[in-house]
Amino acid sequence: MLKKALIVIITAVIFKSFLEYIFGDSSNQLKKTDEKRIFQSNDLSNTGEKLFLAILGNVYDVTTGGKHYKKGGSYDFFVGRDASRAYVTGDFKNDLNDQVEDLGENQIRDIFNWKSFYDKTYPHLGVLEGKFYTSDGQKTDKLLHLEKINKKQINNEKKNSDFQKRFPICNSEWTQEKGITKLWCTTESGGVKRSWAGYPRLVYNPITKQDSCACVNENDLSHPNVKLYPNCEPKSEIRRP
Repeated sequence: MLKKALIVIITAVIFKSFLEYIFGDSSNQLKKTDEKRIFQSNDLSNTGEKLFLAILGNVYDVTTGGKHYKKGGSYDFFVGRDASRAYVTGDFKNDLNDQVEDLGENQIRDIFNWKSFYDKTYPHLGVLEGKFYTSDGQKTDKLLHLEKINKKQINNEKKNSDFQKRFPICNSEWTQEKGITKLWCTTESGGVKRSWAGYPRLVYNPITKQDSCACVNENDLSHPNVKLYPNCEPKSEIRRP
């Protein structure tokens, strides 16, 4: 019995060694896969026929999108560099760089949206040593600060979405000669389907910090952010400026 057990164990060890010889050590393969490649700036342009670019210090291979990114393509100026700033300023002459410190919070959010696009569309190769990542691939304080802003903006988007579901935007009628001539509410105005139409009111949105016309449920007419338009009947469903 002991002899048979030893034979089974020896056979298993030999078979495992054979698999590692043919396919390699899986643990080592996993380690290599998880390791991030650290790029230097000149690595992005010395790529032969490959097309690399970076955004927020993350490097992507956009070769499969060659019709857009190869020389003469509509986005060829993004290749070979980190041009995070230009993605939101639209200045493809002066802003092809990673200077984002002076951008607004909404613009920072937009850059992260662009990064998400590249994450979904192209292979992520590693990170670029510099403003956003250290020489050993760790996030810098600058990037951590930007990520904090992005998280804040995501939370604001969620709050704003919830606010607009509670106070949907009014329908409006506009002419070039007179501007807005009519504001009114329906059960689908603002793209929010509901059982009530509501009353047009001037509503202050604390997320965007702006006043705008919104449809207000009867239960919310006394809300502190809700104001009755001048010369408008309290229960009128149509407001004519």
